[in-house]
Amino acid sequence: MTGNVKPATTKHLGWFAQLMQHPHPYFALDGGSGAHLFAALSRQSPYARQVYSPRHADLLIVVEPISHKLVPSVQETARTLARPAHVLLVGSPDRGKLDHFSGLDLARVEDLLPDALHLPSPTVEAVLEAVLAPEHWPELALSQQGEPEPILIQLPHRQEQEIAPELAVLSLGPIQPLTAGPLRLYLICDGEQVFSTQVEAGYAHRGIAEAMRQTDWQQALVLARYLDPLAPIASQLAYVQAIEYLQRWQPPAPLTALREAAVALERAQNHLWWLLRFAQVLTDTQLIDRAYDLASTLAEQIAGLWCQSPSKWILPQYVIATAIANTPPSAPLQQLASRIDALKSAVARNRLLALRTRGIGTLETDRLKDAGVSGPVLLASERESGDVQSRILTRLEAASRDTQAVTGALESKERMVAHAATWNVPAGEAHAAVEGPRGVIGLHIASSGGEKAVNVQWQRPSAVLLPLLPQMLNDQKLADAEVIVASLDLAMEEADG
Repeated sequence: MTGNVKPATTKHLGWFAQLMQHPHPYFALDGGSGAHLFAALSRQSPYARQVYSPRHADLLIVVEPISHKLVPSVQETARTLARPAHVLLVGSPDRGKLDHFSGLDLARVEDLLPDALHLPSPTVEAVLEAVLAPEHWPELALSQQGEPEPILIQLPHRQEQEIAPELAVLSLGPIQPLTAGPLRLYLICDGEQVFSTQVEAGYAHRGIAEAMRQTDWQQALVLARYLDPLAPIASQLAYVQAIEYLQRWQPPAPLTALREAAVALERAQNHLWWLLRFAQVLTDTQLIDRAYDLASTLAEQIAGLWCQSPSKWILPQYVIATAIANTPPSAPLQQLASRIDALKSAVARNRLLALRTRGIGTLETDRLKDAGVSGPVLLASERESGDVQSRILTRLEAASRDTQAVTGALESKERMVAHAATWNVPAGEAHAAVEGPRGVIGLHIASSGGEKAVNVQWQRPSAVLLPLLPQMLNDQKLADAEVIVASLDLAMEEADG
């Protein structure tokens, strides 16, 4: 999604042209798969500047896919744009393929906003080029139809309050920077303190499991990647492992190591892009710069690592002769891991950052285990104090560990005997689990021996955190509540399924 995220500049322009270049403010609307893209784009050029209100934007960037529930928010945001209004619609790599699947709850944004500039390539370089070329932006014909329906909020009874002051309802979302994808939070506040919280999810729902039951095994692989488009390799590997279990096939050790290396690098990349987005919520300039430097460096190294994308060779029983480029970047990855460790130490010593993150949003281990929480959120409570600061340190430690751990697989000289992919799936049931960046991505599949699965159930790590939000946010300061939500790294497409 982010391409090689090499810093893009306007150095091809003369100095006078650069001086006369005007910044282009844009507003980002993410259907759930654009979090890494927008994080990288925010640091690419001084002439492309993200703003947090569509009223201040020259351009609205919409990243597909968009669910039907999110459509009213897309339309409302487009109507809020300053005139003349312009929209850039960024597609996803498999968007054309998704149109062929039945059961997916997806809207055709090009029909809702027919005057939008459509960009099928979701790379940072392509999006930046479009943002910096306002002469190619078509003007959007805005419609006043489709006003959003009024929303009713259930306020607490006044007798539940000691002094019974007037309460204020603050609606965060569904488009907000605290999560990767759309989520609406209603914070009922008593002054600066959150008194009660209501969570409304489902804005990124696509019906992945149901759609997988309606298509054949091979086509369902595309849908599996889209369970969490920010971690497609982990989702794909869980699906492939479940099929191989039904086929009674055990991958050779070198192939298993390569698969684990691909997932580990994906986890590390997710942690670093999350840190950049989290630092932007904190408006910590130094942390923003260091997080972007690490995330973009890792993305560049991964782009040059594989002969072809892991999505091409992580297939049932498929064995490729070699998946690694001629010169594995083992030394650069080790150096990057050392830089991540240095940042972790700096974060632990940063007193100002500690004042914003220490002691808030604390989660107890037993409570998390009872809810089925896994991944960095659980580890932060098991090994640290379980607050926001510990979640930052835990993810940095995980990113360093994963970056270092892959070097053995990358340096292996063991050759494998090529084997074609096999899609014949016998009857039976299987469960597979892969450690993704936000926790365990699990998959239960039942097969009758036919061309399709008869049952598909996903275990989604972000989904189990949503019911915990009200208790986490109640009685917190409003500013702390936003930091707490951002620290959880909720991926809403994965959470909504």
